[in-house]
Amino acid sequence: MELEPIENPIVIHPHLLQRFLRHGKDYANLLALYSFYLYHAQLQKTNQPLATDEFTRKGMNWAIDRVKKTKKILKEMKLIEVVQKRKYYYIHLFFIYTKKKIGEILGNSTSQNPSETEDLSPKKEKKTKPKNEPILLNSWLLYCDKNAIKYSQNNLKYWNKKLEKRVTIDQQEAIYNAIKNKWKDFYLVAIKDSKYHKFLGKSLMMEKDCDTLVDIAFKEKRFIYQFKNIKITTTEPPSKLFERYGYDK
Repeated sequence: MELEPIENPIVIHPHLLQRFLRHGKDYANLLALYSFYLYHAQLQKTNQPLATDEFTRKGMNWAIDRVKKTKKILKEMKLIEVVQKRKYYYIHLFFIYTKKKIGEILGNSTSQNPSETEDLSPKKEKKTKPKNEPILLNSWLLYCDKNAIKYSQNNLKYWNKKLEKRVTIDQQEAIYNAIKNKWKDFYLVAIKDSKYHKFLGKSLMMEKDCDTLVDIAFKEKRFIYQFKNIKITTTEPPSKLFERYGYDK
């Protein structure tokens, strides 16, 4: 099946990835099928796309038993519901990011109050810890699947642990470098050697007070700084930005 372009990237909440991890060997199947449903939800511009088992089997190139087994787990996880309308079966998706929320996650939005979230679990933050979770693990696993790199449940736990509580830009550098070099594992610098981690918890006094940095990402040659109260995007690296405007609370 040839994929048609969709308006927004497919984004899956990191908490949901962790829930998939608990299913061991079914992790990759759950991730793949759920992504397939999200893709067709975007394509059909609805949270209830038409996706029969036969349609899914052909689209995923899976055996029908594999489709049914994986779909059953997604139903048990309360992530989807099968709705019958006449002779057709639709997949109702309970949690879908809005366009605005996708923009906030990927750094395309300047919204100061990110209130639209996927309702999966409460979040707790510490002042000097990045608020992000290993959102790039999905990119790494897709790379592994595409290049026939085998991985076990222990690998998944190990990779997840490596990425936890690391700023997004450290995750990006590690994973993109590994993919570029076609490695079978990715390597993060130690926190004490990170060029970015040391700025967490600091604040900026600019036109508006930027209160407590919780994450740094990089996209399209620009740094994206997420504070507790605001997000700013600039070409200025953290060393220069915090030298000019930085202060500790």
